[in-house]
Order: sequence, then C-alpha cells, then structure tokens
Amino acid sequence: MAYPGTHEAVVRLVESFDKNKHVVDLGCGKGEVVRALKKKGFSHIQYADLVDKYDGKVKIMDFNEGLKFKDDMFDIVVSSETIEHLENKYFFFDEVKRILKPGGTFVFTTPNLTNLPNRVQYLFKKEFIAFHEEIHKQGHVNPYFPWQIPSYFKVEKVTYNRGFLPILRIQVKNGPMFGQSLVTQCTLKK
Repeated sequence: MAYPGTHEAVVRLVESFDKNKHVVDLGCGKGEVVRALKKKGFSHIQYADLVDKYDGKVKIMDFNEGLKFKDDMFDIVVSSETIEHLENKYFFFDEVKRILKPGGTFVFTTPNLTNLPNRVQYLFKKEFIAFHEEIHKQGHVNPYFPWQIPSYFKVEKVTYNRGFLPILRIQVKNGPMFGQSLVTQCTLKK
C-alpha cells in the first residue's frame, strides 16, 4: 500500500511522455496508476503483480523469480512501493533493464529512508519507520537507499510524495526531509 500522493507523483512523471509508448506497471496493486495513465491517454499498458486485486487481467508473477516479459519490450516501466518487498532488488533492477528498450524510462517509488523522521527513528530505535517488525510481517524486507541504483541507469529526476510530520500529523511541503516516498525517474543507458 502506498503513502498518499505516491501514485499521483508517478503519474506526473509519466504523463508527459508520448501516449503511444508501451508501459508496464510492476506491482500494480489495485490499479491506481494504470487507471490514471489510461485517463491520460496511454493505450499500450500491461500490468503485473503477485495477486490480482484489480480487474482479473493482472499478469501474475513473483518478481523474485524474474519478470515474464520479453527482452526490450517496454518504453516505460513503473513500479510503486515494490522494491522494498523483494528479496533481491538488484535482480529486479536487472530484470527491469532486460525488459526496457534502450533509452527507456524506469519510474519507481519506495519508502524514503533518508527523511528526517526515519533518521530520528533510526537514531533512537535502530529501525526505520517502514521496516519495523510489524511492517516486516507485511513484506517490507529490503530497504532501498538512493545510492543503490545500478550504474546502467541514469537518474533523471528524484521527487517525493507529500511531506508529513508523523508525530504532529501535519502535512508539510514535500521534499527530501519529509517526503514519505522517494520517487525516482531513471533512463536506461544505451
């Protein structure tokens, strides 16, 4: 489940692309990004997840075992709040690289572990907000930090969903210090 504003941040990054591009949503969940991209005029969209919570047409696959798509198949790959659920994020990055066309775009989100609330939590409890024991039971098994992006991707843009002060429950300007989700747009190097 994504923090509020995360799917909207992904759509804002993708909506300016040519609507004839071939897009896949990996970890589509209930289809929020798929529906929004269709509304924006994208017509070549595929989507996959571990289970179908959307429309009965989700391609079912375990991303830990690879992506069941052909090489160089997509212009754009999106993946919201998925990487932290995978045992090996580098295998997933390799698979995204395989299915992306040269020069293709990869937009993904994950909990922002470098924000101020996470830093404070780690300082005092030696755990991140999105990776404590209760969350681990829900599948958060592998934290991602911005410096872990493989060298075959060129980071084009980094943004964040809404900013939020957890204790006061007040929304603040989004950005690296308070954004709950890190939203990264990369290009596959040719």
